[in-house]
Amino acid sequence: MTDEILRSVAADIGSGPCLVALGGGADSAVLLWAAVEALGVEGVRGVFIYHGLAGSDMLRSAARANAEHIGVRCEVVMRIVPDGSNLEARARDARYEAIEGMLSDGEVALTGHTADDQAETAMMRFLRGSGSGAIGGIARSRGPWRRPLLEASRAELRALAEELGLPFADDPANEDQRFMRARIRHSVMPVAEAKCGPDVAARIRKSASLLAADDALLETQAAGVPVLCIPEGLLIPAAALVTVAGPVASRVVRRALRVLLDGDAGTMADVEAVISVARGGPAISISNGWQVSAEPPFVALHTPEPPEPASGFGVIVGESFIWDRSTYTVSHREPWEPIVSGGRFIVLAARIARDGFAVRGLQPGDRIAIEAGSTPVRELLRAAGVPPRRRPGWLAVTVDGKIAALMGVRVAPWARAIHGEPAVVIEREVGT
Repeated sequence: MTDEILRSVAADIGSGPCLVALGGGADSAVLLWAAVEALGVEGVRGVFIYHGLAGSDMLRSAARANAEHIGVRCEVVMRIVPDGSNLEARARDARYEAIEGMLSDGEVALTGHTADDQAETAMMRFLRGSGSGAIGGIARSRGPWRRPLLEASRAELRALAEELGLPFADDPANEDQRFMRARIRHSVMPVAEAKCGPDVAARIRKSASLLAADDALLETQAAGVPVLCIPEGLLIPAAALVTVAGPVASRVVRRALRVLLDGDAGTMADVEAVISVARGGPAISISNGWQVSAEPPFVALHTPEPPEPASGFGVIVGESFIWDRSTYTVSHREPWEPIVSGGRFIVLAARIARDGFAVRGLQPGDRIAIEAGSTPVRELLRAAGVPPRRRPGWLAVTVDGKIAALMGVRVAPWARAIHGEPAVVIEREVGT
């Protein structure tokens, strides 16, 4: 087992350097020893995150003693656990955030998670009703994190620590059955092993491994569906959500929700709401007040309030300008080549733009001339399928304060270029 541990740690570290997360226990003590065996003391450093919880002083002393015994510097960083529910999760998040902030370029972080931790984690997440990604257990490698001891049992690592004479201490929290992990460790797993055989933990880990492989395939497929960022939220191609398999669609939506909800993947009701809108359902609200609405060919996840109308500015022929993240070029054509207004072009008669013109967002009561009279601009945008969220910022071209054109929708009769006469062409650049 010793040789297997050394090979596993060396494989995960590579050429180093590495930072070992020390918890004061036997697992991280062995991990620090193995890392030094692979890289030497110059390539390894240890860190203990001090939370000020029950047992923290004892575990800090054990971590320091272990690092001193091996000859490695041990940094102690204080991170008070924020208030809230699920103390274990809050403490874990605080540790991970602190350690990631300490990593230098090319440095990996090692934790001493064991095979027993893997089985307990899979069981705990199963009992909480988690999906395959969570039940798949602890990833051996993710981002800068490496967990090379996932094949070694807690008992094997403890025995090795004792054999090597490494200082360590037992975390009292591991015995506190207020925590779900401790209840699984001391109440659930022993009963399962007594009733179903001593290899229960190994079978749980095998199931978790199979689920993790399935989940990785589904995640790869989901990653192929683009999620587009906009200032007000995100856009997801509606066709993709209704044509891919249901588990893949769910993962696409959860990827989007993690962006909107600061890492939270939302609820199943949120996921179902987004997919429902993609299938033609009505707009709906989801967690944190985000709105989901159809904006063909997309489903938009956006803030509930539309943006304020954009301020206007003058435009000069021969120059470019930026509007709503798109770049537009303004050119003079003489004689005018046949270009039809619409899509990404606006064609105006040069005679009406000789004294300059402006662009702006829409204002309440805006109207544009038609062949007989005028019509409300918002009605034209609604008929053209422009979603309500985008209407206030829709590009309008004005001459002497009157709306001459709406990008991609309409040019007023008095502003249209006649074939053969000089024209001014406003063109949205492809890809913007």
